[in-house]
Amino acid sequence: MTLLLKDIPWARRLKLRHLEMFMVLDESGGITAAAEQLHMTQPAVSHWLADVEDVVGTPLFVRGRRLKLTAAGEVLRRHAQRMLGDVRRTSEELEAVRSGLAGRLHVGSILSAAPVLLPKAIARLQRDHPNVFVHVAEATFEVLLERLARRELDLIIGPLDVRSHKSGFLSEVLMDDTIQVVSRPDHPFARKRKPSWDEASTLPWIMPPHGTLMRTRLEDAFADQKVATPAPRIETASVIALQMLLRETDCLTVLSGSVAALYRSLNLVSTIRLTPQISFAKVGMLWAGDGNSAILSHLLDALRAEALGV
Repeated sequence: MTLLLKDIPWARRLKLRHLEMFMVLDESGGITAAAEQLHMTQPAVSHWLADVEDVVGTPLFVRGRRLKLTAAGEVLRRHAQRMLGDVRRTSEELEAVRSGLAGRLHVGSILSAAPVLLPKAIARLQRDHPNVFVHVAEATFEVLLERLARRELDLIIGPLDVRSHKSGFLSEVLMDDTIQVVSRPDHPFARKRKPSWDEASTLPWIMPPHGTLMRTRLEDAFADQKVATPAPRIETASVIALQMLLRETDCLTVLSGSVAALYRSLNLVSTIRLTPQISFAKVGMLWAGDGNSAILSHLLDALRAEALGV
């Protein structure tokens, strides 16, 4: 049944240009800055703001040295982010159809959290749907969550924690993963039958960036063994950089269990048999759930199948 807007008068009067200018005003924080960014006069921007508040029927900003959103303004901001993001993505999908593609997907990966699962799922998807374009962006959870809220992303994949459940988006666990300490294959420490955390703390380390879940889990593991966490020689989230650095140094580092297993099979790393094993997180996916495209549904199915190994 088609939703009619006859009972919501402001919805018929509110235009995309209103939302676009509203977002500029919110981000710039003032009439003067917004006028400069929009190449308009200050009176014109002030007039526009009065007009949009008249359309909505309530103040959107608290006036002061810097404009602050009212409660109604916060509601409209969330709506504007979704609407403008949807318009942008619709434009991309229409362009994809015109160019012969079956669709476009934008996937956010939480800093190399699923570097095996996600590529396998994309390859599976494109075997069945070869004309689908997929763009993958890596960033922290907070950055990706903001982009999902703006509809710049279709899906986030990575470790799920309490923030995922509080986000308001749909989430689904795909697999449990561990963290494994690794070195280059011929590292002397890798040949020890009973390596200790004390010994590990005296060796040079390549660590994930501070504040990432993998770094936190590693620091917790040292603390649980009552051993001081060593200061890292190098910090990086790049799996490619890790490969080269392990070959060229005596450093230890950590990888997710799925990545470590792949690299062992390629003779790129050896696993350090430290006990107890470090738990990582439940790896899963997060998506908006409203108006999913058929292509996104196919990717979700591909991720589920790869996680199950079927």
